[in-house]
Amino acid sequence: MIDEDLIVLDSTLNNKKSIIDYLSDQAKKLGYLSNRDRYIEAVNKREEEFSTAIGYDVSIPHGKSKEVLNPFICFLRTRQPIQWDNTGKPVELVFMLGIPEDQQSTFHLKVLAEISKKLLDEGFRNNLLTGNKTLITNLLRQVEDKIEII
Repeated sequence: MIDEDLIVLDSTLNNKKSIIDYLSDQAKKLGYLSNRDRYIEAVNKREEEFSTAIGYDVSIPHGKSKEVLNPFICFLRTRQPIQWDNTGKPVELVFMLGIPEDQQSTFHLKVLAEISKKLLDEGFRNNLLTGNKTLITNLLRQVEDKIEII
């Protein structure tokens, strides 16, 4: 689920659409998606239902789709805080999840819960904001280890 090639640090992308598009392109190139555009449709549909900006400068866009071949977590840290939606909450850390549609219905909730739990830890958040790719990969693998993969 954690792939170092899906971790992007200090990105100059400055809006939700460009971030979702870029991360989806990466997931497609690495073989996690069969169809990028349909996956993006699923992510955008979820965003329309309720913003995935959760506070702590974090957003967790996600899409459950048959286009997801294997579950994945992308991570992107922006160089500057960006406006994610109309709530006014700035975002610097983006976790984008890809969950296969046929995956157990609670799997994405487990992933979201584990990431959310770790984000309560100020040290964890600070490491995400300042750490290098190796540190962040290791932090995300600790999250992955706590999630039962079906």
